Amino acid sequence: MEYTTLIDRILEAERAADQITDEVRDEQAGLEAHLASESQRIRDNLMARAKERLDKLAKDVESKKERELKAQQARLAETRDRMERAYAHYGDNWVDTLFRQTVDIP
Repeated sequence: MEYTTLIDRILEAERAADQITDEVRDEQAGLEAHLASESQRIRDNLMARAKERLDKLAKDVESKKERELKAQQARLAETRDRMERAYAHYGDNWVDTLFRQTVDIP
């Protein structure tokens, strides 16, 4: 009888161990699923933040480009105005000088 009781206890211990193993496997599968889900959430969050930063950077670059273009256009307009004023003031002299240089009149 001792052997049968011992064998029953061993079998019961083995069943308990199998049950614990199954529970651990289920828990591990749940943890892995949770980890995968959390990893995906973090990736999505990081990608969203990166996209926001890239969009902001693109807007900043576009804004800077527009400001620089306006400044360049303002400088061009100022230079054109100065050139027109200089031509209005010295135009006849320039034409006369160019004519003399082209015809080679001393």
